[in-house]
Amino acid sequence: MTDSCNSPCRGSLRGTAFVVQWALAAALSLFVPANAAAPLTLQVATSDTLPGFHLGDLPRYLALHMMEARLADWRFEPAAGKGAAPDRVEWKFKLNPYAGGEVRTFTRPHMAERTFAAHRPVTIEARLYLNGQHQVLVEKQVIVQGGPDDPDLAAAVADVTQNLLGPRGAFRAIDTGQRPAQEPR
Repeated sequence: MTDSCNSPCRGSLRGTAFVVQWALAAALSLFVPANAAAPLTLQVATSDTLPGFHLGDLPRYLALHMMEARLADWRFEPAAGKGAAPDRVEWKFKLNPYAGGEVRTFTRPHMAERTFAAHRPVTIEARLYLNGQHQVLVEKQVIVQGGPDDPDLAAAVADVTQNLLGPRGAFRAIDTGQRPAQEPR
């Protein structure tokens, strides 16, 4: 008579432990904030390019550097194809004139990309679309060299992403009615 509660009691204890674990998990899930859901994936698209990039390579570059903003609520993937995804960030780049004025050139675009060696002022725009509806626009002026190895461009992409989607960014300001924490233009 070593143990009168051999297998039936152990089975009962296992069942009880399972029920307790399930109840505890259910109770804890009540305290998980609503924004702890799976991150929303945004497609990254662009209608133009920057010197040093082919149009098809820029969305992949942007998505990679948008991840550097470390935003838990968002994921970024390069847009596939020409169709506009309902949940997306559209980037636009405008080469600004130099301080001394702009010199008009008549070279082919791919030749202009190859001759872009100096740092250049650029206006970056990022527009957020959710469910196909435009939400907000963030704009930033930066000086970049261009190309995938430009640390200033990578930092600018991460900064614009933070200003667009971050906790103190323009999109959050829409929800709370607060002014976004963006640098003056």
